[in-house]
Amino acid sequence: MTDESRKSSAWSYPETSATLLRTLREARSGVDDAAWARFVDMYGPVVHHLVRLLSPGISDADTDEAVQDVFVKLVNILRSGAYDSAKGKFRTYLSTLVRRLLIDRYREAAARRRDRQVELDAAEQIGIDDDPGAWMDAKWRVACRMAAERRVMEESAISEQSRDVWRLLTREGLSVKEAAKRLGIPANTVSKFKCRVETLIDNVLKMYGKI
Repeated sequence: MTDESRKSSAWSYPETSATLLRTLREARSGVDDAAWARFVDMYGPVVHHLVRLLSPGISDADTDEAVQDVFVKLVNILRSGAYDSAKGKFRTYLSTLVRRLLIDRYREAAARRRDRQVELDAAEQIGIDDDPGAWMDAKWRVACRMAAERRVMEESAISEQSRDVWRLLTREGLSVKEAAKRLGIPANTVSKFKCRVETLIDNVLKMYGKI
């Protein structure tokens, strides 16, 4: 095993998301600050991408503000014990919270402008009158995938060449042979880099799926 492979295979979060969530829910004197910081670090990118998916065209500033609103609301929910795990998975609860907060933000903005049509159009876009169900779950999964890829690309110990391979295959849509020719390396090396990145992404997705 190469040094890169050894470092990459060891790269992960120190605690599973399920353990973090249990720590947050069981804290008797408010939310554990250290656990909360780790939870936000883990799920902040997912919420960020979910906001983007639910609200296409939203600005960077409004995205950051929406994400902050979600976690402010969430910490109060966990402190009060309002979340009941018996009623469903936490990821469903969290994604529904994101959706509702976005709807509220659209309503407030429309009310300030006294633009009822904008309010209705925005609400319809997010699905205000529909049970999100499988549609919302699909959005959550896409957001997790985007966040996991971002984590691996920005934080793991893979080489820059591995990152180049992934970008060529996924963002430019090149084939393995085309990427190999572009980078001047064997096609089987490109395939190995691709598999390594996919494994790391899958590891992050497994942790995301535990809440």
